[in-house]
Amino acid sequence: MEKGKLAVLGITVLFFAGIIYYFFTPGTTTKEIPSYVSADDRALYEWARMPEGAALLEQIPCYCGCKYEGHEHTRHCFWRDDGTFDKHGITCSVCKDIATMTRQMHEEGKDICTIRKTIDEFYEPNKHLGTDTPMPEGCT
Repeated sequence: MEKGKLAVLGITVLFFAGIIYYFFTPGTTTKEIPSYVSADDRALYEWARMPEGAALLEQIPCYCGCKYEGHEHTRHCFWRDDGTFDKHGITCSVCKDIATMTRQMHEEGKDICTIRKTIDEFYEPNKHLGTDTPMPEGCT
């Protein structure tokens, strides 16, 4: 086999091995944020673990398709129900954007109904990928 074809084959094998590792390993089972998480992402994970952040994110759907991984709301992108870290939040820009928008609007004094409506409208094109997150109480 030619060196060029061998190199392409090697790169292809490594690529697919990485995909298999990412999708078929359960991820870390730590209740701490791993050291490889950047400072900005770490702050988002810490907020998502705090009672206030967790309660908000549990009322906001995620629109990246993670419902197929069993996620029920955006908090699951960061923390599982047993309190363990979920790496999905640092690997998906949709999850990070939704959590960042939620935190920012909350800090601006927006109520949960306004936050939910804004995010639902923004991600309307991805509605079919959204988690089946119940509407917050009192919202229409």
